[in-house]
Amino acid sequence: SQANGIIENRHYDVREGLLKICKGNEKTWYRSAHAMIWAERVTVLKSLGMSPYRAVTGQEPLLPLDFIQATWLTTP
Repeated sequence: SQANGIIENRHYDVREGLLKICKGNEKTWYRSAHAMIWAERVTVLKSLGMSPYRAVTGQEPLLPLDFIQATWLTTP
C-alpha cells in the first residue's frame, strides 16, 4: 500500500545515513545509530513543516551549537 511506501522511504534514508557515517562498514552501525536517529528527529520535514521532535514536544531541540552560543554570549 502507499502508506507503507512513505514509512519505507524514511527507513531508507536512515539506513543510507548509517552507511555513510560508518563509511560502508555495516558491522559498526550500532556505534552511530544514536547520532543518526537524533539527526532524523531534529531535521525539519517538508511534509510537517517542522521537525518530528517539535511536533511531539512542542519546542525546538537544543543543539550543541546552541550551548556554545549561549556560553559565548555570557559575560566572564
